Formats: sequence, C-alpha cells, structure tokens
Amino acid sequence: MTTAFTKISAIAVSLAGLISTPLSVFAQPVSVAAYKGSQAQALLFNNDNNAVIPAVDWLWVSEKQGLMLQSMPSADKTSLPAAKTLVKGEFELLAFSDPYALTLDRRADRIRPIMIKQIEGKVATNVLPLLPMASFEINWICIQPRSQDGNIYAWFGGEDGYSEQWLLGDAGHFMPKKMRSQAIPVNSTSCAIDGDKLLVSEPEAGVWQFDASPFADNSAKLVLAALNNDIAGMQVIDGKLLLSDKNGALTLDQQPIANYHLGKVQGLSGYRSGSNINNTNDNHTALQLSLYDDKTDQYWFTEASLSAASIEPNAKDAQKEIVEIPAWVESAPSDRPGDTMDDPAIWVHPTQPEKSLVLGTNKRWGLLSFNMRGEQVQALPSGRINNIDLRQQVMLGGKKRDITVATLRDNDSLAFYEIDAQGKLSEYPNQATNMVDIYGMCLYQDADTLYVFANEKSGRIAQYRVDWQTNGPSIKLVRDIHTPSQVEGCVVDEAQHALFIGEEDKGIWRFNAKANGGTQGELIIKAEGDLVPDVEGISLYQGANIHGKKQDLLVVSSQGDNSYLLYQAQPPYAQLGKFRIGVNLNGMENSRETSIDGSSETDGLAVTHLSVGTGAWQQGMLVVQDGHNHLPDNNQSFKWLPWRSIVEKLSLN
Repeated sequence: MTTAFTKISAIAVSLAGLISTPLSVFAQPVSVAAYKGSQAQALLFNNDNNAVIPAVDWLWVSEKQGLMLQSMPSADKTSLPAAKTLVKGEFELLAFSDPYALTLDRRADRIRPIMIKQIEGKVATNVLPLLPMASFEINWICIQPRSQDGNIYAWFGGEDGYSEQWLLGDAGHFMPKKMRSQAIPVNSTSCAIDGDKLLVSEPEAGVWQFDASPFADNSAKLVLAALNNDIAGMQVIDGKLLLSDKNGALTLDQQPIANYHLGKVQGLSGYRSGSNINNTNDNHTALQLSLYDDKTDQYWFTEASLSAASIEPNAKDAQKEIVEIPAWVESAPSDRPGDTMDDPAIWVHPTQPEKSLVLGTNKRWGLLSFNMRGEQVQALPSGRINNIDLRQQVMLGGKKRDITVATLRDNDSLAFYEIDAQGKLSEYPNQATNMVDIYGMCLYQDADTLYVFANEKSGRIAQYRVDWQTNGPSIKLVRDIHTPSQVEGCVVDEAQHALFIGEEDKGIWRFNAKANGGTQGELIIKAEGDLVPDVEGISLYQGANIHGKKQDLLVVSSQGDNSYLLYQAQPPYAQLGKFRIGVNLNGMENSRETSIDGSSETDGLAVTHLSVGTGAWQQGMLVVQDGHNHLPDNNQSFKWLPWRSIVEKLSLN
C-alpha cells in the first residue's frame, strides 16, 4: 500500500532548556490493512518483578477479522508480515493491560474481555464472559491497573455524557463489578489513564481530568484548554500527554513532534521502549507508536527517537504513592442520599467481643447502631446529631453505666444515651447548651467525673461537667477555650489529661483537659505536607506496640487527600504512618460476603485497642465514615478494618 506519507524528517522543535537539541527523529513508518479497524495496543507483559518487557508485537482489532496479533519487522524491513487472528469476531475499540484485553463486540453491543497470556514465548487467549450491556453507547475504553491495591479497573464512556468505572479483578481472578458512574462531557471522543487520573477529550473544550481512584468523588478539572480541537487519540507516557489530531499531527506535552498528514485518524497508542532508532545515542529514547487511519483503513506503526530529557516526567507531577489497606466490613448504607453519615463510635461488648457495636450518626435523622458484620441493629430518630463519643463503665447516679453523647444541631443541645449490657440504646432528655451552631464533641473522664467538650464553628470549645439528676444526666458549663477558626473532630488522652482538637484548615491543637487547667493551647501538628486540610476525625489508639515500644497514637483523617495519618500522642508528635482504606475483593457488606470499596472524604473516625472479636480483631479496630460509597454507587456508609491489618501493612512491629 502507498500513501502520501512516505518519509518523516527530523523535527527541530525543542522543549524549554533543550533549544539546541532536536526533539524527535522518526523511523520510516510501515502500515497494514485494517479491515475496518479502529485501535491498536502494544502487547506489553509484566514479569515477576513487575518490570515491563519491551514489546515487539501489537494487538489490533477489526470489525471483519476480530482481535489480531501483529508482529513487528526488524529494523531493515519496510513491510509488515501478515497479522495473526487471535480471536475471531466483529470488534471495535481496544484497551489492554496485562492480562486483560477489552474490546467492544459489535454483534452483542457489549464489552468483550479477553485474557491474554504469554506461555513459553507464545501468546495464548481465553475469551471471558461479556460484561452487562451499558445504558449508553460506548465510544471509548481505557484500562487502569493500580499497583496500590493490585487490582485492574476499566473505564467505558460515550458521547451522551455518561461513563462507568468497573473493577475487573486482579491479574489472577476475573471478578467484574461496576464501581461507579461518572458524568463526563457530551461528545467526548477519547480517553487516557495517568495513574489515578482519567483524562477525557471534549471537542468543544479540550482535555478534562477526573479522579480515577476507586474511592473518588465526581469532580472534574480542565487540564488542557483547546477550543474547537479535533483530538483523535491520546496516551499518557511517563506523565506527559501524547495527542494526535485527525490528520496525524502529534504533540507531546503540548509540543509538536510530527505530522503524518493522514486522512482521518481515529486511534493513537504508544509506549516508551527505552531504546532509540540507531541504538547509538544515549541522550535519546524511543517511543513506539501506532495510529489508525479510517480514510485509508490502515494501521500505521513507527518509532520516534526523542531526547531523553524531553520525555522525563515532570518533577512537580511526581506523586508519592500512598499505602492502601483494604476495608474489611461495610455497614448498611444510609436510608437517604447526600451527605448524611458523619461520625462513628465503638461500643465493646463486656463479655463477648464479637458482639461489639459500631454507633454512627445520620446527621439528618438520628443515631444508628451496627453489628460487627455491618448489619443495622437499631435506629433512634433523635434529630440532626453530628458528632458522637462514648465511655463505658462511668459512675453516674450511683452505678456504672455505658454512656453515649452526641451534639444535636436542631436546638444546639447534647443528646444522651445509655447502652445496656446487650448493646441496646435508650435515650435520655436532651441537655441545652449556650452554644451557637454546635458542631463536634468528645468525652473526657477524670477519675469519677465525666466531661463533654463541645465545639462550634466559631472555634469556641465549651467544657461541660456531666452530673446526674433523678431522671437522667444534666450538664454544667465549667469553662471555655478557643482556637482561631472552625474546629470539629477531637479526642482526649485521659492518661495525659490532654485534649487534641482539629482546627480544620490549620492543624491539631493540644489543650489541658482538666476543668481547672489553663486555656492556652498549642498547635502541635500543622496542616501541611502529608496532613491535607480539612483536618477532620481524630481518635486515640492506646498502647500500640511500635517497633517494640508501647505508645499511644493519634489517628487523624486527612480529608483533603482521602488518607489517614498516625502520630505519636506525646512530644515530638512524630508521624509514624500514612495510609488509605482501599478496595477489598473479599469483604463483607451488610452481612453479605462481597467486594467492597474503600473510603474517601472521611468526616469522623473512631478506634479502639480493645478486642472486638477473634483473630485479627483481637487488637481492636478502626472505623471511618465514607463520603463516597461505590462498588456500586450507593448512599454513604461506614467502613472498618482490624487494627492488626494496619500494623502489618505499615510494618509498625
């Protein structure tokens, strides 16, 4: 076959700092008949060390022939050998990440997964069951492998403004489940994956970026403004965006590198092979590229030799990978959509730890309790309660009681509950405060006296002593303390008589918790670096064994980056770990064994060092609020995991 595209010359366009270095030199391209094709993907396999083996072959799809394997010629050849049929079919669109290839089966109008493996140097395929039919016409497919959790995800999108994220499973277990739906620009034409970012092109705007992590929200950001563009394909290579327009004009990181002058490009794929065309210049690296031209119905393959500096990732874009620890249990979801769940607390059964409960606030309705399998046990319609805390075996009214207190925003009061030995909640009359817009709270037990620290958005923190009247608890204001701006989450380390409270935009303060203590606080941990505002939930794990030394730990929700941090509860308040709560293919949701998602935008959290069951649960647990419940999309919930899994994953022992 022949086209006007017969020779590619050196392009002398340079990146900043590389003015004297040619950006690219292209090898002579070669082409193959596509038989109504659409997309090609390099056949890159991962070895046992997760290192990429340079590919010599490409996959491509055809509506007439199916999934094809295209061997590439040696450097001195100018034509391609005939492609080999791997799977017969009528296929359009293609994405591949070892070991899964996804294509659109035009006969079924559904996604066809195909497992591809390399066995003794030969390519073997296993055709997997079709995915369910989407509610929209699919126009693009991207695959997203995640090293953080070892799972492989996929994105499908269309021109009507709809897309879906699917969990395919891990490399050895195909367990497809819909993660979530995502609104995207109408008329979107192509996609690319950059770690935990989904990029989508829109002809009328440019390239949009979405958070592709499995626990993300649905926000979008325009990262490349290009009005009236005709982006036909895109790929992210080492953090830099490779684009092709419909005529085959290529740019890398918005810098031109070549123009093929093709008829109607519909697909672009590429990868960095780590060599260069002549294999003689150490200052260059090679990109292997494929484009599909719909006008001539051909796949075009070529190699670009780029200056090594031009393809190096931008230092500012390099992101530290955060450890992900799977959630083990997910509670029954809220009974209503929106921002409803807020703050949890843990009640430990006095004799049978496995019968312990998680209490949680539904801040539009009342108080909920869940068993250790995630089933809702009780619901009390108390009103708009926000934060909650509890103490067990508190001496009140002449007997030891398990007492729970929550802030009630309906009338700026405190809601009181008692829990009996079987875990049943009963409610006492509310106690009025003199606060305005009451918000967060935590409890403090000093000897036989129970105190409530309640706060409001102004930064005021009021300390109330809890007494007992004939019919239940009462409160008395003993002092006020202040932070400069809005606070919410707090916890008291009773061994130190220290109140730790989060100023959402600034960090964590420490105050003397004693009723007659000083009112001057100290900002001990600033909201910077790994602690990303808002600073939300704070709890205390007592007696953690950290590298052979017992110490208490602050557990903090870093809401701005969906993570959790561990700090020493005593000076120098050193950070001892950071993690996210991620997907579990074998978790439990509302007492059902199923795959569950991680947590994000956490408001409140709670932790206990006491046993809440057998095995891994004997060292206690962490429970968090999940702001975006996926796998599939659902109302908000709580998620929890055993403390031992945190210790093991962060190597704290």
